Amino acid sequence: MSNQKNTFRHIGDDLKASIMQNRGGRQVIDRIVAAYGFTSRQALCNHLGISQSTMANRYARDTFPADWVVICSIETGASIIWLASGTDIEPSSILLNEKRLADTNPDELNRTDSCTRKSPIEININPNQGGKAAIERLITAYGFNTRQALADHLNVSKSTLANRYLRDTFPSDWIIRCALETGISLLWLANGNGPKFLSDSNSVVHLKHQVIIDGKLHNEGSLVFDKSLLPSRLKNPIGISVDGNTFIAEGKYDDVSDGNWIIEIEGKVSLRKLTRIPNGKVKITSVTTDFICELKDITTIAKCCCIFSKEI
Repeated sequence: MSNQKNTFRHIGDDLKASIMQNRGGRQVIDRIVAAYGFTSRQALCNHLGISQSTMANRYARDTFPADWVVICSIETGASIIWLASGTDIEPSSILLNEKRLADTNPDELNRTDSCTRKSPIEININPNQGGKAAIERLITAYGFNTRQALADHLNVSKSTLANRYLRDTFPSDWIIRCALETGISLLWLANGNGPKFLSDSNSVVHLKHQVIIDGKLHNEGSLVFDKSLLPSRLKNPIGISVDGNTFIAEGKYDDVSDGNWIIEIEGKVSLRKLTRIPNGKVKITSVTTDFICELKDITTIAKCCCIFSKEI
């Protein structure tokens, strides 16, 4: 048995049981749908990239969706206490979405909604990988020295923990409980990114990170920046890397003005300098070429605001 004397936050036995015993999933799924601003479970399926049968099976079995709770809390900022138990106070916008879901006609469950409450951070969880590293972070978060101490605290058998560790099974349920008991960042517990403690996050910001490769945008997780390094008043900042440089770009804008932009021309994404000229035209300049075309012939993705270069 562990001799650890660590003191952790108290969470109710009912909540602890629902997480650890894998039950109470229907209401949790409904709250996840509400947190995203969807009006149907099918829309949640589309967002998570899961089949309708997977959703129906979990809903019918009342299985606690620990992995979806982790993803939803990170992507929307919704409280994991509220997602897991419904007892925490959530913004009125979520409560309105929850009521809207309750009032939705069952015949509308096949409609596809757009996500209305999604942060720049996107996270994917594969239940069959990342478990070893996550378990090691759990041990660190609790202040234990061994996996046996973690098993004792979670009240799981040594064989259960060993099985998950050897199979690299992602421990979403344990991560939720640890975040509630220690106050450590859910994002850090899930993938090691960002500040370890939520109290450390006031001066930092997480940006969605994309890389341009062969004319296509590829998602590359997130970037962490001190807020003082970023331009103020950005509405939807994202980090876009190309040719060894990372640009902080504005993804939400009312009009196209002169400057460096990430644009798409005939299906190819690139960094170009745009200069507006009369009659709805724009001059497009790059290192190798420049030409004039109509603004409607290109698709603007984001305007570059500043650059971070690896070169000295």
